[in-house]
Amino acid sequence: MDQALHMHMVPAADLAALRKFYIDGLGWSAWGPDMPGSFMLRARTTVIVFLNRDYLAAESGIDVSATARAINAVFVESRSDVDAQIARALAAGATLTSPIRDRDGGLYSGYFTDPEGNGWEIVWSPVMRPGADGSLTLKLP
Repeated sequence: MDQALHMHMVPAADLAALRKFYIDGLGWSAWGPDMPGSFMLRARTTVIVFLNRDYLAAESGIDVSATARAINAVFVESRSDVDAQIARALAAGATLTSPIRDRDGGLYSGYFTDPEGNGWEIVWSPVMRPGADGSLTLKLP
């Protein structure tokens, strides 16, 4: 979890209003491919993904219905790094909320919450990975 750029996944009830607020209001940049039910922004060294609240809760196993709770994603170099990070987190007292699995788009990831209830996804992606300088790089077809 030492990459310079982190991704935060935020549950949203009104994606259009949030998109208008952050892009038009704050001037943050749209980033990455357009996806149904979500949009991505980049603000300096942070990527923020706004996702439909029900989808994010179902995907992560983390209750996001009562309060807006961001889930942090950490991108690693390989699938075996995902397995190792999740194993270390569980050994340190984390709670697995969604098992490690292959997901849409070739992603391989698992979700856990730390002892304070913060949400984390450890993920390997064929298109998003840490660069040599620790920044997150996006490789589109």
